[in-house]
Amino acid sequence: MEISDISRALIEIAWYFGPKGSNGECCEDLTIQEFLALVKILNTRDCPVHEVSKALGFTKSGATRIVNRLESRGYLRKKAQDNDARVCCVSVTLKGESIIAETDTHFKSKYNEVSSRLSPDIQANAGEILIKIAAALKE
Repeated sequence: MEISDISRALIEIAWYFGPKGSNGECCEDLTIQEFLALVKILNTRDCPVHEVSKALGFTKSGATRIVNRLESRGYLRKKAQDNDARVCCVSVTLKGESIIAETDTHFKSKYNEVSSRLSPDIQANAGEILIKIAAALKE
């Protein structure tokens, strides 16, 4: 197997399971970067914007633009950090939690549909392998 085959397969998977691959079936108007930012913020209490930039591999100004777009659509709220007013922290609103839950449900259904086409031995390990690959990216 060639590395180009693997990289193309990963791109196909990312497209299929990304908001744009849903053909308008889910995710409202979120981009993949916005969705990943929402998940990072949901999982980080009083998340500073610089944590969003690190998680996405963006500059702080790039992350700030994403945060501002998400806030303007009601998915996030911003506030100054209690001990340092210069640091802006963000948290997910109920509307943001709702879109994450909707997206998770949608992609669980898509994953189950795709994985049902795999042989049982591959099906049993596919999810775990994908999660391990994603975790290795963060190391």
